[in-house]
Amino acid sequence: MFKITATIIKAGGTPAEWIRFSKHKMTREQCEKMFFRDTEAGKSYGVKVTIENFRCEKAK
Repeated sequence: MFKITATIIKAGGTPAEWIRFSKHKMTREQCEKMFFRDTEAGKSYGVKVTIENFRCEKAK
């Protein structure tokens, strides 16, 4: 089990602390892709999410 922590920053929003437990190890890019949301169905652009203080560590 892995504990994933990060600070999520969306344009126009305040930073949010985020914690997730996962069976699989994640990279920073995978985490950012998980938060990306399309603004219109079927379009390739959307709301960009930035991640700071990303950590993926083995849970005790």
